[in-house]
Amino acid sequence: MPDSVDWIIAGDLNLCRSPEDRNQQGGDHQDMYLFYEAISSLGLVEIPLKGRIFTWSNKQPSPLLERLDWFFTSTSWTISYPNTFAYPLSMETSDHVPCAISISTKIPKGSIFQFENHWLEHADFYNVVQQH
Repeated sequence: MPDSVDWIIAGDLNLCRSPEDRNQQGGDHQDMYLFYEAISSLGLVEIPLKGRIFTWSNKQPSPLLERLDWFFTSTSWTISYPNTFAYPLSMETSDHVPCAISISTKIPKGSIFQFENHWLEHADFYNVVQQH
């Protein structure tokens, strides 16, 4: 897919990127490495998940928790929609936490200087401008 196209991938990929994506030791480190390498080689940009580390639970008394749900975009997407992030919803019956993706194009801007024409009529205007 060309870098100039906006796209998004979201879903249960059933893979962890690193041991930190599990609350207990274990997991297939080779699969983690291959998943991480695929993300890197494809140039995927991860959409951050706000407010939660893990997205899956085996729902046992001492639960295994893992991050199995992932959200990725193209570099072009991050330019078009710089404030994109995923956030968890409440988990009711599934073993996966449902997530929603928030997409925004609002880019914070500093205060904007606006010139007022009536300043030209102020007696000290030209002196102030010359000093700065």
